[in-house]
Amino acid sequence: MPQRILQTVKKAGYQTGLLLLLVGSSAQAGDILVTVEGIQATGTVHAALVSGEQKRWPEQPLRQQQNDDGQLRLVDLPPGRYAIQLYQDRNGNGQLDQGRRGIPLEPVGFSTNPPLLNGKPSPRDSQFEHSTADTQLHIRLQSPKAKK
Repeated sequence: MPQRILQTVKKAGYQTGLLLLLVGSSAQAGDILVTVEGIQATGTVHAALVSGEQKRWPEQPLRQQQNDDGQLRLVDLPPGRYAIQLYQDRNGNGQLDQGRRGIPLEPVGFSTNPPLLNGKPSPRDSQFEHSTADTQLHIRLQSPKAKK
């Protein structure tokens, strides 16, 4: 049986990677475990998980983290390149508040902890490799600079 699947995949051409991913995803999925540093006293942490090849982040978060222990677990994800964006919704309006120039007004963090000097990184700038085993990440929330 596996040989037939392999032969079918070879004939599929450009869909090979996707088909292999779908065939093996249930048996070879691991968790992504995220330790979040810099959580402030108030506000829910929101997370967005996307393919590392995406050009933009989604408008709506994937999940809300309600606990205060700084741990986030995304379960049963197939191997691949991913990127994570976190933000802490300090005022409870369900979105990341930004200034006129798009600068976050609430704590924000990204997988691989890229510097934010040049603005918000793309998912490609924040991508990491997830395998069949559990992947552990450490994401640091960065607070906006206080006005002087």
